[in-house]
Amino acid sequence: MSKSYTATLTRLLAGFAILLCISVSAQGASDKIHYSPEQIRDLGFEIAHELRCPMSVNQNLFDSGAPIASELKGQIFLMLEQGESKAEIIDFLVQRYGEKIRYQPSFSAATALLWFGPILLLFGIITFAVIWIREQRKHQDMKANTYE
Repeated sequence: MSKSYTATLTRLLAGFAILLCISVSAQGASDKIHYSPEQIRDLGFEIAHELRCPMSVNQNLFDSGAPIASELKGQIFLMLEQGESKAEIIDFLVQRYGEKIRYQPSFSAATALLWFGPILLLFGIITFAVIWIREQRKHQDMKANTYE
């Protein structure tokens, strides 16, 4: 290939890359959601009810009077005013404070026992009860046969 052809191809690719970056950034800027004040209030309260206060024991952000809860509620409303979605706000707070801020943890390998543990425990108890009842009946049948 000649140098002029390579230089032209490089300029074209660079121009295409710049146009692609501009369109992606413009699209990212237009992805923001425009909420009404009522929607901001309702969604902010909903998010504050769903998240645990990092300082208060077993209280959500909405009910907590801790200073950090007030700061986080302010952060939630600020992000809503900036057009962030509920999922983006919750993801931001989970990245900042960890999964413990959620009342309902997301499903992962680390939380699988939380999700399936109660069901497995229930099946285990039912299985144990069935086996125990069968053994008791078998034992009673054997007793009844020895007395006959």
